[in-house]
Amino acid sequence: MEKSRIGSAVSRFIDLIVAGLYWLICSLPVITIGAASTALYYAVVKCVRHERGRLTGVFFSTFRREFRQSTLTWLIYIGYTAVIALDAYAIGASGHGGGVLGILRWVFFLPALLSLPWMFAYISRFSNNIKGSFKFVGWLTLRNIGRSVILAAVLIAVGVIVYLTPLLLPLLPGAVCMLMSLIIEPVFREYTAEQGDE
Repeated sequence: MEKSRIGSAVSRFIDLIVAGLYWLICSLPVITIGAASTALYYAVVKCVRHERGRLTGVFFSTFRREFRQSTLTWLIYIGYTAVIALDAYAIGASGHGGGVLGILRWVFFLPALLSLPWMFAYISRFSNNIKGSFKFVGWLTLRNIGRSVILAAVLIAVGVIVYLTPLLLPLLPGAVCMLMSLIIEPVFREYTAEQGDE
């Protein structure tokens, strides 16, 4: 019994590393990060957490199936962030970077930062168009603001870790996705239960 538990734990650990490597490879063009993140989340939840299906098949079938919507959604995030970053730079360069304006230029990054972890998890689990996805994820982010802040903090922490120790990058995506799923999945289960009741 103990050996089977250890074997299962080792197998899950290996699957997390493999899923993370798939994510890294599929994210190399940068514009495909959204599709890779959608595939990673679905594969981790289905294959690693619930041990259903084969990781490779599930990851790449999800990557292909959700490629268009995930990629367009990711490009919207990039565009929004680029506009805010340019505005923030312009405010700083103009010499008005202090005071209220200095604070506000960073506040406008929050909608993207807080909603990003929910978005690709949502796309991986539910069917909706891009506009509907943004509306629902915005509502989900605000309704679960405590969880949203924790998820954003995890993303920032991972960014800092990768910046300080780049060699850890191959080990992190799968493990971080697993951690995030522990925060996100209870909300999704609650939502699907509500839908079932209706």
